[in-house]
Amino acid sequence: MKKGKITSGSLLYHPVHGLCRVERVTPPDQYSQGGPSYSLVPRVVAKMKSRFVISEADLEVSGFHGLVSPREANKILLFMKKGPGKKRLVAEAAPSPRDQAWGLAQAILSFAHEKFEAKDQRKRQALEHSAKGLVGELSCVYKFSLKKTADRIIKSLGRASQINPSVLTALALAGED
Repeated sequence: MKKGKITSGSLLYHPVHGLCRVERVTPPDQYSQGGPSYSLVPRVVAKMKSRFVISEADLEVSGFHGLVSPREANKILLFMKKGPGKKRLVAEAAPSPRDQAWGLAQAILSFAHEKFEAKDQRKRQALEHSAKGLVGELSCVYKFSLKKTADRIIKSLGRASQINPSVLTALALAGED
């Protein structure tokens, strides 16, 4: 999402906190150099009733970003289906390193064909984070249930017999409502 295009009511996504609505945009005061601040409220209210206040300068590094478009989501699923080896597809839909949905898709794709033990806690946590983030974001974009979105991602990955079982488990867990 381009700076300056975020207004009250805009929707931002975070892989852990989910979909958030910009409740208020606070203009910068004379002492701040980071631009306006955004007060974010998660769409799904948890017990702790979390709210976030993020300055414009910290927005990218905080993990909050605008939702991908349905067209971009389709490109992500196609990328996962074809794999990174197809030069035409990668050149056509080259993800920027700051584009978080693409990063999550690339992580899932790399884990899908990598052999690692489920005991490797760091890799398992990274996989679960990527699965939860991508399933949640694409679910918001397509307006599907989490389960249907997870199934769609699994279908894009190809035959289940060739996919690392830990990836299938992580996507199934991410698809639970």
